[in-house]
Amino acid sequence: MFKYLFIIFLGISSCVNADVWFYEDQNGVMHFAQEKKGSKWRLLMRTPKSLDPPKAKSTQQKAPNQRPYHQLIVASARRHKLDPALVHAVIATESNYRADVVSRAGAMGLMQLMPATAERFSVTDPFMPEQNIEAGTRYLRWLLNEFESLQLALAAYNSGENTVKRYGFAIPPYKETQNYVTKVIERYKKNLSLVQ
Repeated sequence: MFKYLFIIFLGISSCVNADVWFYEDQNGVMHFAQEKKGSKWRLLMRTPKSLDPPKAKSTQQKAPNQRPYHQLIVASARRHKLDPALVHAVIATESNYRADVVSRAGAMGLMQLMPATAERFSVTDPFMPEQNIEAGTRYLRWLLNEFESLQLALAAYNSGENTVKRYGFAIPPYKETQNYVTKVIERYKKNLSLVQ
C-alpha cells in the first residue's frame, strides 16, 4: 500500500524543490500533486524556502561534457547503447538537470520517472542521480527497441507507451507530447553540433 510513499520518502534527503501532496483513491492508486486538491489530500513534503532554481540558459549553452552529471550520463548511455547527447536532451527537457523536482503528475528527478516506471526498473531512490539516469536510460532504450522510431519512443516517454499504441503507433494528438518530441530532437541536434 505504501510502496510508492516509501520510494518518495527516500528522496527527502535530496531536498525536493516542490511541495508534494498525495491522495490514495479507493483502488489503492496513489496520486501526487504540487498543491492540495481537496480535503483528502495530505502533505508528503514541504519545499525548503532556501532553494533557488538554477538558471536555465547557462546550462543549455554549455557543451554536453560541461553539464551536470555528464559522466553518469555517458556511462549509462554506453551501457544501453544510446547516444549521450540524446540522454542529455531528454534530461534538459524533462528537468533542466534538476535532480530534486517533482511534476504535477508525480514524475520525479532528472529524467522525471513516474512511480510505476521507478518500480519497474528497481529504483529505490528516484532523486539519486545514478539511479534516476540509469532507469530513465534503460526505459528510453526499451522504448526505442519497442517502437523502432526516435519520435515514437520520445512520444511514449512523454505520454506513455500505451497511448502511442492506442493512436496506431503514431505521435498522439496532444500539444504537450508533440511539443516535447520537437524540443528533445532540437536539443539533441544542438548537442551534436556543440560536441563537434
